[in-house]
Amino acid sequence: MNNFRLLAALSVATLFASCSTVPYFGVGAAPSPAVGTTVNWPGKPFTEVRAYCYDYTAEKEGSFFINGRMHKGVMDPKGVKLTPAQVTTLTDALTTSQDKQSRTPCYKPHHACVFYGAKGEVVAVFEMCFGCNKFVETPDGLPEYVDTGALYKLTGDLGLPLGEGNAFYTNACRR
Repeated sequence: MNNFRLLAALSVATLFASCSTVPYFGVGAAPSPAVGTTVNWPGKPFTEVRAYCYDYTAEKEGSFFINGRMHKGVMDPKGVKLTPAQVTTLTDALTTSQDKQSRTPCYKPHHACVFYGAKGEVVAVFEMCFGCNKFVETPDGLPEYVDTGALYKLTGDLGLPLGEGNAFYTNACRR
C-alpha cells in the first residue's frame, strides 16, 4: 500500500511540474501578440468614429448591431462623435497589445465604438464590457488584451455613463 501511495504522489508531482512549464493559449500563456505589438485594425479606411452606451438587455441579442441595425437599447442613436485626438487615443488603446488583465466570464457589453467610412457605412465595431474586461470586435484582429484603463477614461471623457450592473444601464439608457 505504501508503494502505491508513493507512486501516486510521484505521478501527481510529475504531472504538475510538466503542466506548469507548457505554455498554451489560456492560463499561463503570454498575451497574443506580444506586449507592445501594434496591429493594423480595422484595416480599412474610416472617416468618423462614434461612441455609444446601450442597455444590452433591451433585446435578446446583446450585440450592438443586429441584422444591420443598431441595438434597440442604445441611449442615443447619434452617439458621441470623437475628435481626431480622441480617435488617436481610442486606436492606440485598441491596437497596442497590453499585458494580461483580470477577466471574469460575464460579458455584458454596454459600450460600443463604431467606425464609419466616407459614405456613412459601418467599417468596424468595437463592443466592450468594463465589468469583465472582455470585448468583441468586427472585423477580428485586435490584440487579446487592450488598454482597458485608457478606454474607460475615454468613455468617461465622452460623457457616456459608467456604472455597475444591468439596472444602472437600463435606467441610463431609457429614452
